[in-house]
Amino acid sequence: MDEGAFKPAGDGVMLAARHALGWLGLGNGVGLWLALLLVAPGLQAGEWTYGRWVPVHLNIQLYGWTALPLVAWLLHIYEVDRSKAAAWAPAAVWAWSAALALGVLHWLNGHTSGKIFLDWQGGTLWGLVAAMLVLWSVLAVAWRERAAGWSARRRALAALGLWVLAAVPAAMVSVASPAAYPPVDVTTGGPSGASLLGSTLVVVTVMMLLPRAGAATGEGRAGWWVWTYLANCWMIFGAAEWIGGTHWQFHQIGAMALLLPWAVLLPWDWAGFAWPEGTRVWRIAVFGWWGMLVLSGVTMYLPFLLDRVKFTQALVGHSHLAMAGFTTSFCALVLVAVTGRPLGGGRSVALWHGAVLVMIGVLAAMGWREGGGFSWMELNPVWRTAGFHLRATCGALMLGASITWINHWRKS
Repeated sequence: MDEGAFKPAGDGVMLAARHALGWLGLGNGVGLWLALLLVAPGLQAGEWTYGRWVPVHLNIQLYGWTALPLVAWLLHIYEVDRSKAAAWAPAAVWAWSAALALGVLHWLNGHTSGKIFLDWQGGTLWGLVAAMLVLWSVLAVAWRERAAGWSARRRALAALGLWVLAAVPAAMVSVASPAAYPPVDVTTGGPSGASLLGSTLVVVTVMMLLPRAGAATGEGRAGWWVWTYLANCWMIFGAAEWIGGTHWQFHQIGAMALLLPWAVLLPWDWAGFAWPEGTRVWRIAVFGWWGMLVLSGVTMYLPFLLDRVKFTQALVGHSHLAMAGFTTSFCALVLVAVTGRPLGGGRSVALWHGAVLVMIGVLAAMGWREGGGFSWMELNPVWRTAGFHLRATCGALMLGASITWINHWRKS
């Protein structure tokens, strides 16, 4: 259900939202450029080749479009804009964007750790850590001032949140190191089922917290047993990650299968809340993509199927399902919920999701044919080229939709 009750967003929250949308537009522009380079490799300019643009695209989408809506959410939760820390909230947002901009220049010039989504190293890594510390300091100052007026439960949970966030910079330094790497499935060279479970449980936890931490009102439908199931999933992740293994082993497949109930549990839980006006379309999109993501992820990890689609366009398609489909819908929901502003009209939203769906279908079909043998790539270049053209067309439509959202946001 939707209700209009909402506290107006302050300057820090709105600035984080504007930066998030700006990075979304830029990230989509880079994505379109990559798609065009696949169609016409001769467009590459000097040393700024396809391989250098890839980490730029991935990291802009993760640390720009995905992270900054969460920054806006944190500023909203800790009521930064209603505290003395409000004057420093813009500095925290600008520091974050400056660190990402520095990273973009670094990656374009060929400096990277070689770890996907963890390409930070040297000065760029410490720039990001500094931005995290500035943000944490702003949140801590606001908590100290505002917490006195909160309930004991909210005050304690917010304090726990600060302790968790305090560990993030050190964790980032550790995981970004080329010397550190999680267990891998030795038969594929990719993540194990346990690793995939753990990364998805982070998302599940955030989704459980979103309506309870300032984005909605009321009570969820998740009882204590759902929280118990979440805790058990985390414990099983830890055990399966420690044991390791491959996608041919039951405990790794079973770890992935634990995600299936969340395709139903999360929308069921959210239905008990009263959400701000304008969020319904994005909640529908979130759970539409979420169901597809969970079902396809578990299915693709099964033996034989993973062996065929690994290192193909099909995995690229699954990444777009996760980022362009689910994550974009979730981030849009966060922005609408914490700012009270609508994001895009019905046509642009439908255009985005339609283009993403077609792109995923094209990439999945190409990946399936690629996995069947190299002859499809060598002997049927017309089909391969047609697929790349469709991918680029979808990228152009997505860029157009994101620009429409930015303009709509500025005028609303």
